[in-house]
Amino acid sequence: MKIKNNLSELIGETPMLLIKPVRTDWEIYLKLEYFNPAGSFKDRTARALIDAAEKSGKLKKGMTLFESSSGNTAKALAMLAAARGYKFVAVVDKHAPADKLNAIRAYGGELYFCADDENSKGGHLVDVRRNLAKKLAKESGGLNLDQYDNPENPQGFYDTLGKEIIKQVPDLNYLMGTVGTGSSLSGAGRYIKENSKAQVIALEPKGSSHFSPHGHGYFISGPGYPVGAILPKNIDTSLFDKNDYVSDSEAFNTMRFFAHNKGLLLGDSSGMLLYYAMKYIKSIPRLNKTKKMVLIIGDSGESYLSHAFNEGWMIQNELIDKQIINDLSEFYI
Repeated sequence: MKIKNNLSELIGETPMLLIKPVRTDWEIYLKLEYFNPAGSFKDRTARALIDAAEKSGKLKKGMTLFESSSGNTAKALAMLAAARGYKFVAVVDKHAPADKLNAIRAYGGELYFCADDENSKGGHLVDVRRNLAKKLAKESGGLNLDQYDNPENPQGFYDTLGKEIIKQVPDLNYLMGTVGTGSSLSGAGRYIKENSKAQVIALEPKGSSHFSPHGHGYFISGPGYPVGAILPKNIDTSLFDKNDYVSDSEAFNTMRFFAHNKGLLLGDSSGMLLYYAMKYIKSIPRLNKTKKMVLIIGDSGESYLSHAFNEGWMIQNELIDKQIINDLSEFYI
């Protein structure tokens, strides 16, 4: 095994796991992005944004990075900032999950909480956080990398994730991913479109506003975008052959099934993908030729132990559905 010279070299080249459903005319491949050093595909985002900022001269040693994120992006930026000699501040709100905040702190990152009066100035909370990150960076002489609109984000996935998928499964027929900022699926999807005949399927949580103006609240963390917030520029919907949604119950019960029955502890977005893969394949008549579907498994379930894997929480929110478990048991053998 090749020796790596720095932390950034550990990002990418993640493994691909083949799982076989009961339908022998389909093969499902899981691109396991939680093998990245900070545990998610957002490590690619952090590296792409920091590399580009360094190359342009905008980012210099000792500077402070600001980003609106309380999830995987902030965790990855905190990791790389520590490795490269920068300070990092994550702009968050009171709704941020405690486990993600603790991970950011563990890497030496700082947290800036939006105060209630800042949240009441108008606009959606996501937009308030984004604007605050830009303001803090400007006032302090730091830099806001802006994962939402910075074109280097999808470009980073084009340059790495898309190429890796084609290398590992050159004859894929479908690429499926979830959308939040839209950068991972837009970037990787563009490379896939340019180098294969595969279709790209985009999923969002039921209640998200990417593909529907009639949204509502949801528990799924990571993918999706709340109603009323300004949509990111990085999402390119022209690349998506199909878009659809998955509910909290469908995603969470799928996560629990794979942990209990397959030994795979997966995150919210992965639960969405594996449920929808079953739903999509079951809707198609049996084929004469094997089709190959690649799912972008964004992170593991270690950051989601307090909800999907918490029996009491699932019962309290009336999310346990035995029929979903039965369907999964019959499909994923």
